[in-house]
Amino acid sequence: MKSCLLICLFAILVIGCAGGNGNAFVPDTSSDPVSMDSNSTTPGRDVSLLNPHKLWAAGNLILDADRGEVELVPLRFGGIHLNVLKFFETSCDYCLQITNFYNNGDGTYGLTIQIKHPFPNHKELTVFDPKLILMFRGSHQIPAYRYYPPYPSDSFLSWRILGDPEVMNPDGYTYFWSPWYDSGSDLDIFKFWKGKYAFGDPPTANINAYLDYYSNEERHMLESGEIVSHTFILSLPAGITTAGYALDVCWEIPNVMPVINPADDFPITANQPELYHFNVVYNNNEVIKENCCWLDINDGYVEFNYWYKLPKALENCYAVGSWCEAFAIQAGGYCIDECNSPDPDHLRCATGFWFYDVPDGFYQVLAFEYHENFGLPGFAPYPSVDVFEVEIDYN
Repeated sequence: MKSCLLICLFAILVIGCAGGNGNAFVPDTSSDPVSMDSNSTTPGRDVSLLNPHKLWAAGNLILDADRGEVELVPLRFGGIHLNVLKFFETSCDYCLQITNFYNNGDGTYGLTIQIKHPFPNHKELTVFDPKLILMFRGSHQIPAYRYYPPYPSDSFLSWRILGDPEVMNPDGYTYFWSPWYDSGSDLDIFKFWKGKYAFGDPPTANINAYLDYYSNEERHMLESGEIVSHTFILSLPAGITTAGYALDVCWEIPNVMPVINPADDFPITANQPELYHFNVVYNNNEVIKENCCWLDINDGYVEFNYWYKLPKALENCYAVGSWCEAFAIQAGGYCIDECNSPDPDHLRCATGFWFYDVPDGFYQVLAFEYHENFGLPGFAPYPSVDVFEVEIDYN
C-alpha cells in the first residue's frame, strides 16, 4: 500500500512538471540520502541524515538605482529530467514577480517581490520554511573557521560600509544556494548555474540575507495556491546592481494521502532542521562605550527557535560562536548560558566577551549556531547563521 502511495505521489509530481502550464516547481527527492523507496516518512526516521531543502526558483535581478527600475531574469533549464537535477524551475514567470520598486528617500530602496504557490488544490505539495534569498557582491571577507561552511573558503558578506548592496530588514541569513554552495561537486548538475537567459556577473557573497515567505504561521507553511508578498529594504550604491535570487523551500513526502491538514499530515522533518530564528545581540545594538559583556541578559543575548531537536544534540546545549577579521567570540562554539534569561528555552545570554581589547570602530560580525555532535571534528551539521554589527567607541 505504501509503495502504491509513493508511486501515485511521484506521478503527481511528474505530471506537474510536464503538464500544460510547463511548471516544474516540484520537490525532487533523488538527491536525498534517504530514497523514496525507503521508510522515509515514519516518525522514527533518523533525521541526522535529512536534508529537506529544495530549490524552487533561481535567477538574477538587475536593479538600476538611478532610474528606479528593476528587471527579474529567471534561470531556465531546458530538457532536464525531474530526477537528475536539484533545480526545479523550467518556466514559471508568474510564480515570482516584482510588484514594486521605489526610493525611500533615506538612502534605501523598497523592493517588493510576490511569490505564488504554483499548484492550487494540491495540498500534498505544501512546502515549509520558504525563504527568498538575495545574493549580492560580497566585499567583506571574514576568515574561515573549520567547523562551519563555507570552509575551507573564507566567508564573503555584502556590507554597505564597503559600498556593497545590503538587505536592511533580513529575517535571517544562510549559505544555501550561493555559488559556493553548489560548487562542491565535480558534476555539472551540482554546480552554480548562471542560466542561458541570465546576464551580468554572478554574486560573490556566500553568506546571504533572506525574507520568510510563508502564508500560514503554523509550521511556516506556504500553502497550495497561496500568494505571499514582502518588501526587501535595500541599501544600494548608485548605478546598476546585479543580484542573484534563490527560493529555498523544505519538503518531505507526507505521512498520509490525501493530505487534509498539512500541519498534521506532514512529518515534522518536512521543516528545516536548522533554527528558524537565530539572532545575536550585544549591548542592545547600542554603541559599546564601556566593558561589555559577561553573562547578563542586559549585556548580550541570543534569540533562537527550532522545530525539533536533533537526536544527537546535547541536552540544552546550543553552541554559538561569533567572529570577524578583527576579533573572535568563542568562534568554535560555546554553549549559551541560561543566566538570568526570563525564557531560557528561546532566549539566553550571549557568550561573554570583553570588548575593551578591540580597537574603536564599526564591525560586521558573523555568527554560527549548532546543536549536534558538539565538540567533534568536521563540519557542524545543520548550522544556523546570523550576521550582526558592533560599534565600539571607548574614546
